[in-house]
Amino acid sequence: MQNLQEILEKLKASNPSLDPTNKKNSEIKPVVFKCDECQDKGWLTYTVPIWHENFGDLIVCPSCKKSAHNPEIIQKRIEYSNLEAMSHLTFENIQSKGNLEGKDNVEKFREALKVSKKYAKNPSGWLTIQGPNGSGKTYLAAAIGNQCIQNGESVLFMFLPDLLDRFRSVFQNPETFLYDDLLDQIRNYPVLILDGISKTSNSTWASEKILQILNHRNIKNLPTVITTSENISNLDPYLQSRLKSNNTNQLINTGNLKNTYFLQNNNFGQIPKSFKNFSFENFKVSGAQGSAAPQSVVSNLTGSLKTAKEFVSEPKDTWLCFWSDNTTGVGKTHLAVAIGNELLKQDLEVLFFRTPDMIDYLRKSNDPRNQLDGDSIFEEIKQSQVLILDDLGSGVITDWGKEKLFQLIAYRHDHRLTTIITSRKNIPLEATNQNNATASRIADQSIGICIEITAPNYRQYNG
Repeated sequence: MQNLQEILEKLKASNPSLDPTNKKNSEIKPVVFKCDECQDKGWLTYTVPIWHENFGDLIVCPSCKKSAHNPEIIQKRIEYSNLEAMSHLTFENIQSKGNLEGKDNVEKFREALKVSKKYAKNPSGWLTIQGPNGSGKTYLAAAIGNQCIQNGESVLFMFLPDLLDRFRSVFQNPETFLYDDLLDQIRNYPVLILDGISKTSNSTWASEKILQILNHRNIKNLPTVITTSENISNLDPYLQSRLKSNNTNQLINTGNLKNTYFLQNNNFGQIPKSFKNFSFENFKVSGAQGSAAPQSVVSNLTGSLKTAKEFVSEPKDTWLCFWSDNTTGVGKTHLAVAIGNELLKQDLEVLFFRTPDMIDYLRKSNDPRNQLDGDSIFEEIKQSQVLILDDLGSGVITDWGKEKLFQLIAYRHDHRLTTIITSRKNIPLEATNQNNATASRIADQSIGICIEITAPNYRQYNG
């Protein structure tokens, strides 16, 4: 892939008049253009006063458009697009199932491929391609660009880190004359593809330039393709607003994108290693008493296990709560984690928290001295595909903690996000309390079920 410097050099070579260091009497060989009107760039700038709304905008060169399928013209567009090294990435060569395993990932990629093909035929508005690393985002973006070129469009493909490096270089070397001019060209390029957008600080000059570009293109509604491996909620707030506010923006996913970027990188919210072996197979329906267990205990645990298995088969839009009246060691956590381990095998995102630990972590993350983004962390927990809240209601929780817990439960309840809860509280009874809005949502039978486990405490029994 060509970098920005190489593109600039080509621009200077194709149009020496842009270089102020060139003297009229300098020994420069004349350049022969296939199209004298646009000098083979494929676009023109409106000739209007500076106060005109179209000042600085680019339009497709009419002459080039007439000869859109001319191989020489197409080759020139490829060179200017920065796609020369990726010209082989086309829709004809792409694997329709994508690069990620799992039925859900394959379905997501096939839908993303369908939308990308449609967008490439008639690029309009914004298209954001979201997905984990290696899922085919760049391939789709490049295929869109290559198809647009074949259709007569002028395209610029830029890997964002390279573009940011160029902007930093500009800042340090202001004598490089063409960069400001090129920045304006990027803002108005007929089709712009920005690959690899990530969470950057808008306090830097470079990232501010990127936001200037995107804001301009948002206002003008210019065709723009963006790829990112992050959840939009993790991006720069200003960029978030542009992606979410643009009515013509489409969002596609090339695979299951983990919402827990921060949590995963900090090993928080993962199922403990000591719980990795918890499964349905090693759950004892006789409890701690073994063969001495009364039939009522066996029946209760067998029913609880059956419910857990059924939950795994169809977890979407479902809540499940295992509770025991002030009793520990009855198998609640085992069943909850067994569900989580099974869902992980289905390539679903699963977060596990002991509720008091989660509240404590959120409190610390909101302390400015810890340099943690408490709001982003909370959003990751709220939006996770599957959330296991273990031992809800235990310990002393401050008013702040109670409010956070309510916000979490209310959000997941309203958005029907898969949630598994264990508690030593009688949740159905707690839900009858008019002031317990959290328990009333957990016990809502329209989204899930509460199961009481009545087995004895195996820790106490074994002791």
